[in-house]
Amino acid sequence: MKKGIHLHGRRADYSSILGEQEFFVTPLIRKSIADGLEKVGLPRTGARVLDIGAGECPLREVLQKKGYSYTSLDIGQNLANSIDHVARIDGPLPEELNIPGGFDLLVMTEVLEHVPDWAMTFQNLSKLLKGGGHCIITTPFFYMLHEEPHDYWRATDHSLKRFSEANGMEVVFSRRNGNGWDVLGTLICCTSVCRQEKSLLGYTALLPVWVAHRMLKWFFKSRVFDRLVDFQMRFYLGNFFLLRKME
Repeated sequence: MKKGIHLHGRRADYSSILGEQEFFVTPLIRKSIADGLEKVGLPRTGARVLDIGAGECPLREVLQKKGYSYTSLDIGQNLANSIDHVARIDGPLPEELNIPGGFDLLVMTEVLEHVPDWAMTFQNLSKLLKGGGHCIITTPFFYMLHEEPHDYWRATDHSLKRFSEANGMEVVFSRRNGNGWDVLGTLICCTSVCRQEKSLLGYTALLPVWVAHRMLKWFFKSRVFDRLVDFQMRFYLGNFFLLRKME
């Protein structure tokens, strides 16, 4: 994406689920944001927040209601022309963001997978934060390719911890979001089935596969066994991190 273009297809809120592929992940992201803000606590008077990779600014109202002075940053302008600063988080920052004392809170939800230079990104996060300030990060670990070709990474919690601590930010809290049911459900909801060839045999083969696919979607989305069976695996959907800049 180039500086100055409009951002299309970005979510306007976290209260709705945009398509089956987000059925499992969106509620987890929404909960992570709420948990992060709860752990940070009520802001002081005049506290400032920077929403990084803000897109259509779905968190503006939430953060302003909390009492923060809201500023947004993204690599392109959105359709509502509401991005305050158009720049890359992994590049030179606008001089206007070098505010005295720094920001009290940074929020970066589902952004890091689209950022090529993590070293510069985490340096900038630390530079933007005031001493004792917090940063809320969510990023996917198991999720389909999206916003291509600008989809570069799937981060582990180990990588987030390493980059954070290397730049003077301690991990206050972290969580791996999603269990085995969520992973398999997301996998099934991110797939589709179609015939290989236009023939009677192709249609005949497609029907049972299509029925099985629909049944699997229903099974996972219904969460029939979620509360009865703890289905563990070494995959999870995404990361939630709350960081604090050391004073």
